[in-house]
Amino acid sequence: MVGWQGDIRRASSADARVVGTILAEAFMRDPVSGWIFPDERHRAEAHPAFFGEFVTLALDAGEVHLAGDGAGATLWLPVDGGEGESDEGQELYRALEASIGAEATKRFAILDELMTANHPGEPHWYLPFIAVHPDHHGRGVGSALLRHQLARLDGLGSAAYLEASSPRNAALYERHGFAQREVTLDLPGGPSLYPMWRNPA
Repeated sequence: MVGWQGDIRRASSADARVVGTILAEAFMRDPVSGWIFPDERHRAEAHPAFFGEFVTLALDAGEVHLAGDGAGATLWLPVDGGEGESDEGQELYRALEASIGAEATKRFAILDELMTANHPGEPHWYLPFIAVHPDHHGRGVGSALLRHQLARLDGLGSAAYLEASSPRNAALYERHGFAQREVTLDLPGGPSLYPMWRNPA
């Protein structure tokens, strides 16, 4: 298979809506999103606002990378190993509750607490979301987005971390140098996530 041949660039606030749309569409069939939003109709309605919050966060505090005009996107956040800002977390919960409802926010909070409790303490770049628009599946967009940032992190000598939402996704990340950690994150009555770490090459 020929890999993605399009351009990948760092997104700006002008790209926020496009990036949010990519994430909203890409995660409609994701098992973790299905657990947060059990009702498919609500999921479709809530996804743009839900992912929009994280796009804004990454544009402010990290980096957003965009493939082509909307083929795929990644959100990256630098983690220095210090304590996180609890005020920011509470602000996020309040914003989410206003836009996606109390029940979905409560489910997200369970996920967020589980991820936070198991997040590595060492400095690294965190990949909370990588998404390929359904119209561009099977073209190597996801791999190109990963290679783009991982080459830069290798140059910086920085590690990377993510939580895969399925064994199939975990296999993709392993091909890019990530290794599964021993622990899995098991949502009550829901799917498991697979924490993965990558040392710089």
